[in-house]
Amino acid sequence: MALALCLSTYALMPGMAHAAGAPYPTPITDVHSTAHAWGIETRIASTTPCRVEITMNQSVFMTHVPEMVQAGLFNAQVTPALQRQAPHYLMNTVQTDATPGFVHALFTQRGAPARCHFAWSYIAPDGTSRPMLGFDFTRQAHDRMDWDHLRFGDMTGLVQNLVVNPLFDAQVNQETVDVTIALARRQDADLPPPGQKPGPTP
Repeated sequence: MALALCLSTYALMPGMAHAAGAPYPTPITDVHSTAHAWGIETRIASTTPCRVEITMNQSVFMTHVPEMVQAGLFNAQVTPALQRQAPHYLMNTVQTDATPGFVHALFTQRGAPARCHFAWSYIAPDGTSRPMLGFDFTRQAHDRMDWDHLRFGDMTGLVQNLVVNPLFDAQVNQETVDVTIALARRQDADLPPPGQKPGPTP
């Protein structure tokens, strides 16, 4: 897999497993989850209509990137310099990787709604909350997916009403260019896919 997309699709699933089969609305992560440790918080903000808010603390997340590299979740080419250069690129990569697990944890709850809105945001180092993206997903679409053999791109055609924040999109795109240029200087570079957009791709 490409540079930052070497996270396995269920990298954050162990901390979400408690929600599967629980009655809706059960929190989809808890304080012992990997997601929480890496600065990602989830909450069911509304049950009718269903709305799940997912917030990533950029400072906490970036502190743990070396640990993710050491664990093999990111390619070793994600050097400290690259981490400082491309925080939005890395946050988008983890968002892309974690989204299927959050969707699955919600829709496997007993009595889960027919549709839910998922909204991603991040807390910038200055303490401000900034939107990343939002989308709708249905229980019907969830039930059509092969969760035991999930492949990259399986969610793409099933997401509804995807809205990516223009500023976040621009930051990810610029950092993607920066990462590509930085890695192209290395002969052994495993380049990220060109034109990768923010969003729940898997």
